[in-house]
Amino acid sequence: SVLLEAGIPILRSLDTVTAGLEGNLNKVFSDVRKSVSEGESVSDSMVKHKKMFGELDVMLVQTAEMSGNLPECFRLLTNWYEFRNRLMRIIKTGLMIPLLVLHLAAFIIPLREMFLSDMTLGGYFIRVFKFLAFFYMSFILILVIYKLLRKNRGLSKLLDAFLLRIPVLGQGIWHLSISKYCRAFNMLYKAGGPIIQSLTQATQQAGNTVVSGFFEGGAKSAAAGNIAFEGFSDRLPSEYLNLWQIGEETGELEKTVDKIAEISGDKAELIFTELAKWFPRIIYGLICIWMASKVLSGYANMYSTQSFY
Repeated sequence: SVLLEAGIPILRSLDTVTAGLEGNLNKVFSDVRKSVSEGESVSDSMVKHKKMFGELDVMLVQTAEMSGNLPECFRLLTNWYEFRNRLMRIIKTGLMIPLLVLHLAAFIIPLREMFLSDMTLGGYFIRVFKFLAFFYMSFILILVIYKLLRKNRGLSKLLDAFLLRIPVLGQGIWHLSISKYCRAFNMLYKAGGPIIQSLTQATQQAGNTVVSGFFEGGAKSAAAGNIAFEGFSDRLPSEYLNLWQIGEETGELEKTVDKIAEISGDKAELIFTELAKWFPRIIYGLICIWMASKVLSGYANMYSTQSFY
């Protein structure tokens, strides 16, 4: 983005960027540079590397190439990935400590039985292995089921509706999906895409089929010659709808949609931050309750044995 805005040609810009990359990133960008030097467009070169470049990346660059607005396109993508990475860091931080505690618990919990019974060291490690195997197999099973449900449109919509109903987490997903839709629309629109095309393509980026469904009527309304706002579902937050309406009526749509994306993104970030803060505490609490029950059951067994004698 910086290089292109400074007037550096695309091939030289790619050379400069590629020189600072390592491993697979270097290989992919070198391939992109080679394809562009042979006459292909940047977006066509990116399509060959679907594992590296997402659908939105290619869509946005393709739109920007047609409108001649590549520098702005890459700047928007930079902001988009900064937002995504910030959220991912929050989620990973929230999961890291509970995972560590669970692994420690797998080694600590069987110690009581090993010292109070005739459990061998081999039996101890078998118990640890079974605990961790159950945890990882459960995680893999949930992940596989999630992936399978995503392949079916009807089941995917049911799954998304279920996720939105989960207390606290559902609200985070709700605001995040709205933010993703608005950011995707604005990127496509600012890159030079027609408003109907931008409205349609943005629905594919919301990340939740239920939320994207609330925006689908916007493209139909715009295609009929009306403002997009009239096609949006009234189940969307009124503050967001009002901002969008004002933007279309005043010709400041880019600014107002940016504001919607910022507000909804901030709300989602706040919710996920709180979840990341409280999730470890919930895990600690459950482990403490479980260990306390084991201690009490141990005392109960000792007391019953003494009473017998």
